[in-house]
Parts: sequence; structure tokens; C-alpha cells
Amino acid sequence: MNPLYLIILSLVGFAVSFYIFYSKKYGKPLHCMIGRDCDDVVKSEYGKTFGIENTIPGMAYYLLVFAYGIAVLYDRNVFKESIIYYFLVSAGIGSVLFSAYLTAIQAFVLKKWCEYCIVSSISSLLILLILIL
Repeated sequence: MNPLYLIILSLVGFAVSFYIFYSKKYGKPLHCMIGRDCDDVVKSEYGKTFGIENTIPGMAYYLLVFAYGIAVLYDRNVFKESIIYYFLVSAGIGSVLFSAYLTAIQAFVLKKWCEYCIVSSISSLLILLILIL
């Protein structure tokens, strides 16, 4: 596992999540490069789960991965075979499953796409693969 990949992917995921959070909080339109459906997707009823913006746990997850990557960068064995590693893998599985659910919502319910959401989903998937491979 290369911790540098974890750091880069977590920064990408955090930046995307923060951009969506910021644009929603301040009522700014998302600047989509491939279409105009981003706002429709993130401002839909599926933009929150249990009353919490989806971006908030997303940002927390990416910060956790970033911190883990930094720690492992300095000492590769610091969390090897520890509860922290298994917690992070479990959080990664949850993140990928939730991203798959939201991607299915985009495809089959909303029939609109948010490229930022897709980038976040891909980041989550790649982080999980790096963690478990």
C-alpha cells in the first residue's frame, strides 16, 4: 500500500465534498463541466440522509483517510494489524456501498448525473482498493 495514493485520493474526495457542501450552504450553483444536472442531483431529496448533508460524513471520512495516510507515510507499521486499520476498511466498505446506492439513485431515479458525485464515488472505491490490496 502506498500511503501517498491514500493522501492524494483523500484530498480529491475532500475537495469535491467540500465544494458541494459550500455551494449548497451558500446557494451557489455548481459549475458542471459535462452538463447541468449537478445542482439537480445534490439539491434533491437524496442530498441528505437522516437529515444530514451527505457531504458532511463524506468530508469526515476523507479527513480520516488523510490522517491515516500521513501516519502510515511516516511509519508503515504504525497501524498494521490494529483496530484502526480494520475500522478504516469498514468505513471504506460503507463509503463504497453508500456511493453505489447514490450512483444508482442518479441512474435510475433522478436520471441525472453529478460529475462531482461520480468523482467522489471513484475516490472512495480506489481508497478501499488501496487499503485492502
